[in-house]
Amino acid sequence: MNEPARRPSVAGGTSTAEKLCFDKNEFMKENFSVDEFLHKNRNAPSLEQLRDNLGLYLKGLRAAMIDLINEDYADFVNLSANLVGLDQTIDTIQRPLEQFRTEIEGIHSLIEENVVELRSQLEEKRKLREFQRSLQSLKKVYEIMEKLQELIANKLSEDEPAQAVDLERAALDLIQLRFHEKHCDTQLSNLHRSTIQQLEEQVHQELRRFLYTSLQQAKNGASEHLERCLRIYITLDACDRAERAFREDIVAPYMSAIIGEQQLQNSPQGLAGIYSKVLNFISLHMADLLRLTLYSDKLNGFNFVVNSFWADVEMRLELHMNSIFAPGNSEVFYVKYKCTRDFLAKIEELLTSRGEKVVSSFRHHNQTKSFEARWNLPVYFQICFQEIAGKFEAQLEPLLKDDSLQAHPEGDAYHLMPFNGAKEALTRCWSEGVYLSEVFAKFYKLNVQIVLRLSRWIRDVIKEAKSSSYSKPYTRNQLLIALYTDTRQLESYLPQLQQLIMQSAPETKNLALFNNVLGKSIADLVDTLGMHLTNIQDTLKQLLITECGADNVRQVNDLPRLYRKTNREVPTRCSSYVEQMLRPLKAFAAQHEKQLGTLVVEQILAEVCSNITKAYFNVVSEVLTSVQKTEESLRRLRNLKSGGASNSQGSGSASTAVSDDDKIRLQLRVDVAAWTLELGKLNFKPKQIDKLVELSNMVEESIKSKESA
Repeated sequence: MNEPARRPSVAGGTSTAEKLCFDKNEFMKENFSVDEFLHKNRNAPSLEQLRDNLGLYLKGLRAAMIDLINEDYADFVNLSANLVGLDQTIDTIQRPLEQFRTEIEGIHSLIEENVVELRSQLEEKRKLREFQRSLQSLKKVYEIMEKLQELIANKLSEDEPAQAVDLERAALDLIQLRFHEKHCDTQLSNLHRSTIQQLEEQVHQELRRFLYTSLQQAKNGASEHLERCLRIYITLDACDRAERAFREDIVAPYMSAIIGEQQLQNSPQGLAGIYSKVLNFISLHMADLLRLTLYSDKLNGFNFVVNSFWADVEMRLELHMNSIFAPGNSEVFYVKYKCTRDFLAKIEELLTSRGEKVVSSFRHHNQTKSFEARWNLPVYFQICFQEIAGKFEAQLEPLLKDDSLQAHPEGDAYHLMPFNGAKEALTRCWSEGVYLSEVFAKFYKLNVQIVLRLSRWIRDVIKEAKSSSYSKPYTRNQLLIALYTDTRQLESYLPQLQQLIMQSAPETKNLALFNNVLGKSIADLVDTLGMHLTNIQDTLKQLLITECGADNVRQVNDLPRLYRKTNREVPTRCSSYVEQMLRPLKAFAAQHEKQLGTLVVEQILAEVCSNITKAYFNVVSEVLTSVQKTEESLRRLRNLKSGGASNSQGSGSASTAVSDDDKIRLQLRVDVAAWTLELGKLNFKPKQIDKLVELSNMVEESIKSKESA
């Protein structure tokens, strides 16, 4: 075969590739799509040219394929020659492999059969072993039952009290009997089970008798038998039986003679005396028990205080002395509840030596929770609420009484009776005989309600003081001043109340958070009262402005009438209206500075004086304007009636005399100067009073302008 020609490029040569109007690499992509190809080359010069270029590219591909076959022709021929006889070779190998697989599957099935047979034999052997053990246990059960029956008949059924060693032997036999009974339960008949139960009960009855005898002996100082008896109970895992036996044989007879309605009525000390007798039982009958089980680690598993003593006492208190839970009389209920809390606290003191876990178990005991639930604290609080809030509310209705204001209260008392009632109600919530820590939140809420109710009363009183229908033996100012001082005094008392609340509050883990929340709440109440102080000051200002009187200021309008054509002398003294405006200011400062304080009085007077001075300025401005207009009118009138020469001569003679209008201006200057002087005596500078400087300047300017004219 001739040597194959040199293989051209895929596109039919470089020159051909350069002439194509598309990228030949597009056909090499795995996700080649005809639609995408046509869409991408839609901007070709024309479809005919695209068709021609595709034809050229196809020719190039065919030529490349022929060149590839010519170049690797020998490999193509050898490939077909090597495949000759391959099927026979495969058949030769396949037969041995299939035979080998058959042999392996047979071995697997044989192994599985042997494993199943072995497992069944092992299971049968296990059952035989269990059955053998059951037979041995059954034999032991018969032997122990016979032995235990003989021991009970010979040693534990005599009139003499049982010996500790015999009870210990019986306990050990009973433990073995229980152990073997579990392993031969299916072989035991109902008769045998009944016999075993009877033997167990007989042993526990003798053990219970021995416990009672040991307790009696322990009072005489011999506690060895008691310790051995308790150890037997621990060995039998029957601590609950010991606790129940102690409760029924020792606790119940004692408590039945102490706890009851008749005993409560006959007790000189009431419920406290009953609790004292109940607690005496511990020192009389439980000292050795507690020494062995509670105050040492010798014998663990017993809790005679909770499961025997407290269980019986709580049951009898609920059933035979349930009158103590009645909340009808708040004072009696408080005394009984406090006695009960002290009683429970003393029980907790006994358990403290065993750690917080034992104390917590007592607090969360079902009977403890049931006992605490019987004390109807919400009803008790409602009674206290009606007593405290009802008494306080009675002092607020009607709004103002003739005796509501006391002019000279004694000590730290308030001027107004409702404030005394509010303080009394606030402190009573935390006083001994009323406050219980279990209802702390309710009592604090009542405190907030008292302050807010008083705040509403203060608002109503301020409104009443402003009304025109006010008629009381005391004046409006006296009422408002007393209201202001009492509000400020109560506001200063609230931080002391906060300290009292913190001392009375129950213990909490997050004390800092509690103090923060309480402080914010008290601060809100202080702000509420502080808003009333501002309102009272504003009311006092309005009343003082009214008392100073707009009529007094309007008397300035009478000055022209007093001086025109009256031939009055040149003014040297201030008008009476100035003194009338000043008289209420001086009286207010003299009478109330001690109660309100210098700073508050100055604030009130400053605003009142500013308000009056503004009105004074407006009236004086109107008067001066009127005077100036009158002068201008008279001047024009004179000019019309006479000529210029006579006018000039008349003006020369008139210049030496003081006209009526000049007297009016001079009177205004004297009045304003007197007003300024008196305000200075009240410690006010002219710049502190609005429009005072402008008023003085306006009067002086009117005189200067007249003189210059």
